[in-house]
Amino acid sequence: MTLRIVPLGGLGEIGMNCLALEQPDGILVVDAGTSFPNDDLGVDVIHPDFSWLEERAEHVAGVFLTHGHEDHIGALPYLLGRLDVPVYGPPHALAMAKRRLAEHDFRSGDLELHEVGAGSISRVGPFEVETIRVSHSIVEASALCIETAVGFVVHTGDFTFDPDPPDGQPTDVARLEAIGARGVELLLSDSTNIDTEERPGSERSVGAALERLVAEAPGRVVVALFASNVQRLILLGEIAQKAGRKLALLGRSLLSQREIAAALGYLRWPSNLVVAPEDIAAVPRNQLLVLAGGTQAEPNSAMSRLAAGAHPQLTLDAGDSVVFSSRVIPGNERPVLGLMNDLLRRGLRLHHRGTDPAVHTSGHAGRAEQRKMIELVSPRAFVPVHGTLSHLLRHAELGRELGVKQTLVIENGQTVCYSREHGLTRGDAVPSGRVAVDLGGEPLIGDDLKRRAELGRSGLLCVSVVLDDTGEVLDPPAVSARGVPAVDDDDSALRGIRRDVLAALARVRGWRGVDLEDEVRRAARRSVTHLSGARPVVEVLLSKRSRSV
Repeated sequence: MTLRIVPLGGLGEIGMNCLALEQPDGILVVDAGTSFPNDDLGVDVIHPDFSWLEERAEHVAGVFLTHGHEDHIGALPYLLGRLDVPVYGPPHALAMAKRRLAEHDFRSGDLELHEVGAGSISRVGPFEVETIRVSHSIVEASALCIETAVGFVVHTGDFTFDPDPPDGQPTDVARLEAIGARGVELLLSDSTNIDTEERPGSERSVGAALERLVAEAPGRVVVALFASNVQRLILLGEIAQKAGRKLALLGRSLLSQREIAAALGYLRWPSNLVVAPEDIAAVPRNQLLVLAGGTQAEPNSAMSRLAAGAHPQLTLDAGDSVVFSSRVIPGNERPVLGLMNDLLRRGLRLHHRGTDPAVHTSGHAGRAEQRKMIELVSPRAFVPVHGTLSHLLRHAELGRELGVKQTLVIENGQTVCYSREHGLTRGDAVPSGRVAVDLGGEPLIGDDLKRRAELGRSGLLCVSVVLDDTGEVLDPPAVSARGVPAVDDDDSALRGIRRDVLAALARVRGWRGVDLEDEVRRAARRSVTHLSGARPVVEVLLSKRSRSV
């Protein structure tokens, strides 16, 4: 009997986690996450290519969610739009998923969602899945022990060994050790933080640093954080009460997280602690603690608007404090630095990991914790997951150092097979990739993104020409430009392009086999290049009209 591991996202990259376990009698999908664009081409989110699963829809037994972060649940609407399968996961993850699905017009009655608490066992088709509590920056994170046709497979999800997380739910070390003693064939473990030997600090130590900064602040304090970090929301509620400050939340994601976490009993804030955004102005400066989203300088986020002095509910004054209790996601360094500089220009007191290292810690295991996980589970074979190729290779190296002789590194689309007789063997490649979704909700397919990038780099020139049946120009060409230097809104330049287009058409009039559209495009591009050196995308519209009698 052979088990095939099919990574559709999250291997060879950070985010967009999605992995399938396939055996002859069924397929189990672990997580369905999104990632976000690193550029501004009108892309909302990016999700895995699900075509391989679609082709095997009748064999997919279900989807199991490890926790409620977007890079693990965000692609569910796109997956469930193609497959009608049950979804299993912790209550918090399912509550988050329900909101995402409702935004995509899924009705709750049409969904089969199963809440699974830590320590429970679920039958998903031919697979039996035990959830194991692990600590993470979100509540109710789970590792999975999956009984397959080849034996037990452990998927760690995202985890740490924080001994005292604010939600009071540390990783269940005893259960992991017991599962390891029983015998684990294959371990799939998070590689994100492999380059950090010791994960600095704990959530409690972050809380102590934030409490100190709030106590020292003479004016308002704004803490910028990832909205999904419910562990930190718990701490900040405690800090606000100790400091005698009112708490205000700015950002739709933060408000959603607060509502869900409160409903599940994780945020037990007094009713008089939180003020609505519209009531912030009535709170004295030294009595206000604001939690804000937008740590990555996302356009129109709460932090971006605060830095620009354009937030409708709050204007920060010189002497107010801003704390970035977050990390900068790779690729976002420049916009985040620009955001911080804008805050400094407003005379604000700024704290971040560079000035105060204790204000943030990762929710992902460092190398020492990853070592502990491998030692607890003691697998026969190991395939690292969740990370770039560099992360995966270093994690596999750690596994070999700890005596796991069978390790294999794969990326999205590259499968691996496991059997007790042959161990790990590299399998065939399957269709995989990244599907970009437009802000309007439609997928950007084919060359759509390439065209958008071209327009951003080069600008656009549009030329419209009306001809009669003989090919003679009836009206002066209409020419317009967007993003073309020395041409945009320059009447003289636009007249020059019209003259060059007319001259080109006059030169080839009556010639057989001439592509008039191509002649117009070449003439217009030559004219623009002469005027400004630019080579824009040139769109040509030729239309015909009979001469009036």
